[in-house]
Amino acid sequence: MKNLRREFLLTSAAALAVKAAPADQEIRAAMIGIGKRGSTLIQQVLAQPNVRIAAVCDIDPQARDSAQSVAKRDNPRSFTDYRQVLDLKEVDAVVVASPCDLHAPMAAAALEAGKYIYCEKPVGITPEQVAMVLEASRKTKTFLQIGQQLRYVAGLRSVIQQLHEGAIGQPYVIRAQRDSTPLSPQAEQARPAWYKDVKRSGDLIVENAVHNLDVCNWVANSRPTSAYGHGKKYYPTPQPAGTLMMDGFCVEYIYENDMHVDYSQLYMHPRTLKDLPTGQWYFIMGEKGTVDLTKGILYGLDGSEPRPLISAEQRGEKEDAMAQFFACIRENRRPVADIKVAATAALTAILGREAIYRRKSVTWKELGVEV
Repeated sequence: MKNLRREFLLTSAAALAVKAAPADQEIRAAMIGIGKRGSTLIQQVLAQPNVRIAAVCDIDPQARDSAQSVAKRDNPRSFTDYRQVLDLKEVDAVVVASPCDLHAPMAAAALEAGKYIYCEKPVGITPEQVAMVLEASRKTKTFLQIGQQLRYVAGLRSVIQQLHEGAIGQPYVIRAQRDSTPLSPQAEQARPAWYKDVKRSGDLIVENAVHNLDVCNWVANSRPTSAYGHGKKYYPTPQPAGTLMMDGFCVEYIYENDMHVDYSQLYMHPRTLKDLPTGQWYFIMGEKGTVDLTKGILYGLDGSEPRPLISAEQRGEKEDAMAQFFACIRENRRPVADIKVAATAALTAILGREAIYRRKSVTWKELGVEV
């Protein structure tokens, strides 16, 4: 904990030592990938002060037309090839929201072109892809911010800081889940083809659960050394993992600091089952009690009344990740969710997936990537 505090102070001091760029300096941005997630991000970019969308890029002409219409204030240029966008001198920053298998090559190319990049999670779907982006980040003066936007939720930040400061003494175990009812055939059909293709999405644990696993890493202030798990596509007919995107899995991770995480994501939770909460939750169990991370409530082992660590108004998942991205560019500081967070989160999810696919314990060392 002392090391964490020292790192925070050093980082803060370094940030203060940098002369901030003028707040009215215009930043020229480009959008690469304007599907479901990209359509949300373009609205967030347009809402930022003194940011102009100079270019939009997508292989789908309808997506490009829609993006140009949404960003008509800025009259952006339209492209089908992201490499042409990265060649533009009038682009300072890019936002990547393409299918998962394209994140790494696009992110690496953007860094090599000297652009700042906001990249949707995961940063890569294989160890080799993650290594590619790490290598590019070491050679550039710009930075990558990953779309692990839970890092930018004020309530979570407050509770996790209190955990790191000893709210439950030594933390031992994290139990986390992300459950829901089975997907309807209509909802399954509506998903894009790349999402359902595990070789493009990385499977559910990499495409989706990477958010939750990143929170576990954040709470543990560490990274896994090994994982063991099981999962498959259960509905409508059970299929082995690695064929179709899973709709259920459980993984246990052991961490470098000897904490362990039990994580499950099951799309088989009946709506009428109330004894086990549905949705997303995290319970951190430790020396002096347990914290419900989402609600910010501490339950002491001494039998005392549950104690809120944040107010009811601070709960929820309101985040300011995009505002922070452009603030970091202007102020010449590294983002909270930087390349290290991006790589560690992706590799944690990949580690769990490989343990499920191989049906055996897999170690971090076997992934072969230095973060």
